[in-house]
Formats: sequence, C-alpha cells, structure tokens
Amino acid sequence: MVNSCCGSVCSDQGCGLENCCRPSCCQTTCCRTTCCRPSCCVSSCCRPQCCQSVCCQPTCCRPSCCQTTCCRTTCCRPSCCVSSCCRPQCCQTTCCRTTCCRPSCCRPQCCQSVCCQPTCCRPSYCVSSCCRPQCCQTTCCRTTCCRPSCCVSSCCRPQCCQTTCCRTTCCRPSCCVPSCCISSC
Repeated sequence: MVNSCCGSVCSDQGCGLENCCRPSCCQTTCCRTTCCRPSCCVSSCCRPQCCQSVCCQPTCCRPSCCQTTCCRTTCCRPSCCVSSCCRPQCCQTTCCRTTCCRPSCCRPQCCQSVCCQPTCCRPSYCVSSCCRPQCCQTTCCRTTCCRPSCCVSSCCRPQCCQTTCCRTTCCRPSCCVPSCCISSC
C-alpha cells in the first residue's frame, strides 16, 4: 500500500503518508497539510490548505496561495500581487500595482505611477517618480517632489518654493521668496 498510492492514482488513504509526498502524487486529492513539503510544491498542488512556508517557491506562486506565510521574494510576481500578500518583503517592482498600493507596501522601489495614491503618500514615497497630483500631500512636500505636477495648496512650503512651483495655486506667503518672484505670483 505504501508504494501503490504514489503513482498516477492518488488514493485518499495514502495522502497522509510521508513517503507518498512526491511530485508523482501531488494532485488536488492529495493537497493536504501532511504533504506540504518542497517535493510536492508544484502548480497542481498550489491550494490554500498547502500554502505554507515550505512551499513558497515560484511553482506555487498563484493567487490561491498568496497568503501571509508565502509573502517572500520568490513569490513576488504579478500573479501573487493581491491584497493578502502586500507585505514589505514583497514590495518589488513586479508587485507595483494598484492592488498592493497600501501603507504596508509603500517603499521607494515601488514608487511608480500606478501606486501614486493617497494611501502611499508618505515620506518614504516622496521621490521624483511618484510626484503626481493625487499624491501631493503634506507628507510628501519635500524638495524631491517639487515639480509643477505637485504644486498644490497642500504643498506650499518653503522647501518647495522653487521656480518650477511658482504658480497661482501655490502663491502663498510661505512661498514668497526671490526664486518665486515672477509674474505668475
């Protein structure tokens, strides 16, 4: 009975045996916690009940297995960029999409136009690649974000008083410096 269940037919009575957890028997019927080991981490067995740290490898990186336990760099790919796996250890360019634009994943390496949202407007996100109007808030009012696209009332601060920001939307007393003495202000 030990070896007979490890063929093309996976019987339920053999799914719990350790020596039956091999790729030849990794099918939907055998996707149990007793068989969640590296030898069984294949695409056919990427189910929620087998989403453990031992199976966090590229072959199992799919939405059905994107859980907190599998948020690792090996699974940071578009197929796993879901809200349940938006963790700092998975904040890479492959996961820079709107589903992962949340405070836990607001890192400089993910500052792209797709993630320029109010949820990610924080000091670590204030880089030139993310200076968009939807992210122009007081937390992002710094020199790296002082550009015309981000010159709004909320960002009228001395550190942003530059020629590029001398527009009517930012003509405030805090920005009355020689660099902004142009006709627009």
